[in-house]
Amino acid sequence: MTTDSPSKLTLLRLFSAALIFCPLTGLADERVASLEIETIVVTGRRDQQNLNHLIGSVGQINNEELDRIAHAHINQAASRIPGVWLSRGNGQELLASVRSPVFTGPGSCAEILTTEDGLPIRPTGMCNVNQLFEINTEQASGLEIWRGPGTVFYGSNAMHGVINLVSPVINDNHLSLQLGSHDYRRVKVGWKTTQGSQSWQIAANGVSDGGFKDESGFDQQKISIKHAWSNTEIEARTHLTAVNLNQETAGYIKGYESYKDSAVWKTNPNPEAYRDASAVRLSSRISGVAPLAGLEGKWQVTPYLRRSSMTFLQHYLPGQAQEQNGQTSAGLQASYQFDPNAKSKVWIGADVEWADMWVEEFQANPFGTSDNVRFQGQHYDFQVNSRQFALFANTEWQASDKLTLEAGLRYESLHYDYQNNMVDGSTRDDGTLCNSTSGSCRYYRPMDRSDRTDDLNYQLGAHYDLNDRVGAFVRVASAYRAPQINELYRLQKEQEISEIRPEQLDSLEAGLRYQSQQWLAELSLYQMEKDQVIIKDSNSYVVNDAKTSHHGIEWRMRYQINTDWQITSVAAWTKHQYSYLRLYSGVNIDGNDIDTAPRWEGSAQLLYQPSQSRSAELEWAYIGKYFLDPQNAHVYAGHAVLNLRGQQTYGSWEFAAQLTNLTDRRIADRADYAFGSYRYFVGEGRGIALEIKRVF
Repeated sequence: MTTDSPSKLTLLRLFSAALIFCPLTGLADERVASLEIETIVVTGRRDQQNLNHLIGSVGQINNEELDRIAHAHINQAASRIPGVWLSRGNGQELLASVRSPVFTGPGSCAEILTTEDGLPIRPTGMCNVNQLFEINTEQASGLEIWRGPGTVFYGSNAMHGVINLVSPVINDNHLSLQLGSHDYRRVKVGWKTTQGSQSWQIAANGVSDGGFKDESGFDQQKISIKHAWSNTEIEARTHLTAVNLNQETAGYIKGYESYKDSAVWKTNPNPEAYRDASAVRLSSRISGVAPLAGLEGKWQVTPYLRRSSMTFLQHYLPGQAQEQNGQTSAGLQASYQFDPNAKSKVWIGADVEWADMWVEEFQANPFGTSDNVRFQGQHYDFQVNSRQFALFANTEWQASDKLTLEAGLRYESLHYDYQNNMVDGSTRDDGTLCNSTSGSCRYYRPMDRSDRTDDLNYQLGAHYDLNDRVGAFVRVASAYRAPQINELYRLQKEQEISEIRPEQLDSLEAGLRYQSQQWLAELSLYQMEKDQVIIKDSNSYVVNDAKTSHHGIEWRMRYQINTDWQITSVAAWTKHQYSYLRLYSGVNIDGNDIDTAPRWEGSAQLLYQPSQSRSAELEWAYIGKYFLDPQNAHVYAGHAVLNLRGQQTYGSWEFAAQLTNLTDRRIADRADYAFGSYRYFVGEGRGIALEIKRVF
């Protein structure tokens, strides 16, 4: 199989859904709606910034698009951003990919930072691969994904990107009900009121899903409460959000292309699996204007509190141990922005955070013989207190009317205090050995200890306006991530903590943007090198000596055919490879593709919107073939699906309908190869959803 470079055939295939409508371009006339509007994003600097002059790559899905998509899972929205794949597991589970392969494993979530309004939703050291279900994405006012290393406003975990949800903004009081296939039911409520200088709003939703597969449903509740207050000098915005999820999890089905087999594709080999999770976050963003050394400046302070807990069955591992984990954390983000002169802007800031994190693992049932290394009983029970402190500075200089330069630097220090609540070492929970041959059990628990990491990241960039319609940028940046507590203290026998250090990444990126009355187009090229990558080797030991390389091309296009018709398309060609010598099952993986890293992915949408009260959209989404193991010996062929959506408004009533997987194609939302078998999370077949909304 040759996939070393983008072929002409694949390019044509990727854009076929878009180009088929090119004959309609003759309909363009003076009625064409202008695309030349200012697009604002908040992800780069935790505050508003014009996307057209951004030094970096951000994909954005606004409130109007999110309402039209009405996603049951966030991956349905993320497919509209190039270089992004939020691979759906069962129910609300997911694995993320942003300019990267799909990451798996206990610390893999730390490769991509997840935030809400610029605030990380989990403490450094204890993210979760499924943590996006802890945000009210169903009523968010925007989804922004920064691709590549985050700016110096973000620290650890902003390696391959930042997934930022802009919290709900209620424009009209409303109540909606959505019904769909497989006993899917969802209620959404939005309410707001203003009294003088204060305003309140509530966005809440509840979901009950029977599940596409046997015994795979879930119930979920989310609420977002906001309060805003301001006077002539100070503005304060407080946000409380709470989430609860109770899920019956479906496991992998096994066997080559078993997702195509009608006899098994809806079966659940793990009806005993489940996940129960909850999260609460409270933050208050307070901002104002204050002078510094005679210069007028803007300050911003955001104190926050967070708490989350989760219990789930590790049905995907031998022994099926139950894991319980949780965290309580608090912190403060502070920044100050001032203009030394008419051509310069400077930001300085500090972040502090404290967290109390805990993990337990218990195996209720025996596995294999009585002396098996995966013993029945308590495997882990530990607690980690963390302290984090960061300083950053960023400056922007308008060198000329056309050229803007930017530079930034961040220092961050993270301290872990680890306490083991069990017997130290790799014995059973009662201190006895596992078997007469090796003695040691599989699970190793270090003695109490403290660990510290200190890291720097930087960014240098430039933006140049070639003319009124075309702008170009180049950016050089670094990023890092601290080891997660599950990588440091949840070890296998014969592990050494001292061998695990922070990951490092260096990135070079360049891009072009074009915007006219009818066209909007973006093109980005990047190359990234990672060192000290934390992975599990073929013996399931956590090692810290891996090296990987990542490079690719991403583009986005939107064409306003006329006032009624619009076509959009995004695509990415990527190559994510191992770049170090390592044997897996006797195979040297140096130069191989990283598993679960498709070379091609993209989507296209044709939107018909003759008025604000009516719209219809046809969507095509594509994931290319990818390898399932480091040896590149097993492959998933990839897939493409079609979705159709429509909306109609009559006065204060709104009606919407959608058909997903229109052709009822058999697909795998995720495939892998492990324990000697192909394994698949089956994608849903054709589904229908109907929604009615009343605006008050």
